[in-house]
Amino acid sequence: MNDELFERILIPIAGPDDAEATARAVRPHLDPGTTLIVTHVTRGESGETTIKTGRDEFAGATYDTFFDILYRDDLEFEWLTLEAQEVASALVDAVGMTEATLVAFTPRDIDSWKRTITGDPGGRLIRDADVPVMVFPDRRA
Repeated sequence: MNDELFERILIPIAGPDDAEATARAVRPHLDPGTTLIVTHVTRGESGETTIKTGRDEFAGATYDTFFDILYRDDLEFEWLTLEAQEVASALVDAVGMTEATLVAFTPRDIDSWKRTITGDPGGRLIRDADVPVMVFPDRRA
């Protein structure tokens, strides 16, 4: 397997529940020395993706949940809160901003109406990202 592929993994998390599911899903697959770029996207006004300074309460709780479940002292963590109008676009931008070599996430539960109205952010990320994208099933059930 190509070790460079798993050097810097961008991991988007939507909230505390998603952080838990994602941490549990990726934990057994991570090699020592991997850098995890844990990313949360907040709604922004501008069409551009920007790095949001500071940690709001929701992002902080989301990061804390991820870290508490996944914590391993053989991993490196970077925390990145982005502000953007559109989540999938922000994550595609984040790949370049962070020099990520891979994106890994668990799919969000969204019903067919919401998917019809807003589109499928996961599908768009898979299509538009310049690096491979790995989708892990939610194993909490």
